[in-house]
Amino acid sequence: MNMLTRLTLRNFRCFSSKTIEPSPGLNFFIGPNAQGKTSLLEAACVLLRLKSPRTHLLTEAVHFKEKAFFLEGNYGDKKLSMRFTPYETSKRLLQIDDVTEQETNHYLQMSSVVWFGTDDREIVNGPGERRRNFLDSAGLQLSSEYRRHWKFYAKALKSRNMLLRAQRPRREIEAYDSILCESGDALMNLRAMIAHALSRHAADACQSISQETLKLTYQPGATIPLREALANSRAKETQLAMTIVGPHRDELLLTLEDIPTATFGSEGQRRTVALALKLALAHLLHHEKSTLPLLLLDDVFGDLDTSRRQALLLNMPQGSQALFTTTELESSSVPDQASFFHLF
Repeated sequence: MNMLTRLTLRNFRCFSSKTIEPSPGLNFFIGPNAQGKTSLLEAACVLLRLKSPRTHLLTEAVHFKEKAFFLEGNYGDKKLSMRFTPYETSKRLLQIDDVTEQETNHYLQMSSVVWFGTDDREIVNGPGERRRNFLDSAGLQLSSEYRRHWKFYAKALKSRNMLLRAQRPRREIEAYDSILCESGDALMNLRAMIAHALSRHAADACQSISQETLKLTYQPGATIPLREALANSRAKETQLAMTIVGPHRDELLLTLEDIPTATFGSEGQRRTVALALKLALAHLLHHEKSTLPLLLLDDVFGDLDTSRRQALLLNMPQGSQALFTTTELESSSVPDQASFFHLF
């Protein structure tokens, strides 16, 4: 079973040098605020997935006055390492067992990760981009096909919108339609399948945490083939100077007891739904990849009452490795085999 057994940070966030050795099962990093607990979890995510859940700019993670950060860890039987030097031509150096990887695909196949954060409620009541990102977090870890279409669509959409804003001739704009439609239709089909697969897991998780019925409904950004939808929207997209149909307009409707949670849910319900979605993602990744993802839970206990804390702990995927951060555990009953790391 693949697990993170060692993580070393150098010049990452507040740490000039730090090594931790997580155990199988549940690991709790406990301490006051501003001790670097979140940064430890972020480092694990960056090492395994090459992106941060906290920022789009990894430059922000470089320790003050340093020129680069270095991360290394043992995951399963592999040693993974990443060096990030933001001001060099080749910013990122990746290695598996001390062998340099030129492409990211093989490196990313080594692991899967699910991040639980304090701002996850925005998946429920934030803009649609947050829900699309959630679907992407599943798709990008499940298949290289998803990653390929996701990249091609994003590039074609960006170029097409630039031409629309510049009011370029129609033939220049439509030069991007073939790749946009091919990848766009594929992306919407893949997202529909992912949403359907997540739905059962999310419903089970929500029922266990709060005894409420959660439903997920995928709403594609085009209900007909994308090429046809683009033709139908030509006048309006010219007026607005942007592409108005396609997977960048997808939505994921979330309802509790058939009531839209984003509009009518309480804060506790929104937090519960967000947790159920992340647990569903963990179960889906386990089911599809036959290996448990690493679960990174940053300060999620602060927004949960005692009963929901216990429900969350009881509904962690069996056998999973999880890293929690918290300021205290006095009101929670944790398994006897859990590991504890104190930061002061």
